Amino acid sequence: MFHRYILILTCCFSVTSTLSGYAQNKVEKEYRIKKTEVPKNALDFINKCSFKKKIKWYAEESQDGKSIEAKTYHQNRKYSIEFDSSGKPEDVEIKIPFSTIPNDLQNRIQSSLDSIFVKSKIKKIQKQWISDRSTLISLIKRETTRNKHTTNYELIIKGKKEKHSDYYELLYSDKGVLLQMLRIVSANTDNLIY
Repeated sequence: MFHRYILILTCCFSVTSTLSGYAQNKVEKEYRIKKTEVPKNALDFINKCSFKKKIKWYAEESQDGKSIEAKTYHQNRKYSIEFDSSGKPEDVEIKIPFSTIPNDLQNRIQSSLDSIFVKSKIKKIQKQWISDRSTLISLIKRETTRNKHTTNYELIIKGKKEKHSDYYELLYSDKGVLLQMLRIVSANTDNLIY
């Protein structure tokens, strides 16, 4: 069964890669896992963050490999912490409204979207922090730190190019520079937007 699923994903990836223009494809499968399946390093990280709400654990398989994700609510916002398969934190993402981004950054992102798509609609935006383990814990607890870290913005867009509409994931730097654009090829697009 699993091998058949991989074959179907590979075929979808091959067929859609010719249709995507200059965007690469994001092929992703996400599913719930039990806490007992989570690496100890990831559990230790989450315990240090002092989250008050329930943590939901997910495994994510994509073209980049397998990762573990913890999702929860913290300070009335959705948090998602991604770990590699050994439990090392890769990034922290917080769902935010587009209106909370500084105006000049909003304008740069919107200008970029207008240059790529005939029409686009932002379905989801997340602030993304990338840094070492202790800095990420500080950011989660206080949302500020003097330690070195990177802040990016990940957008899920429904975008129209020529006559075709698709979902895309775009990653922007905090200066409004487009770092990555992936066309989403996924059976669970709803999970990405949620």
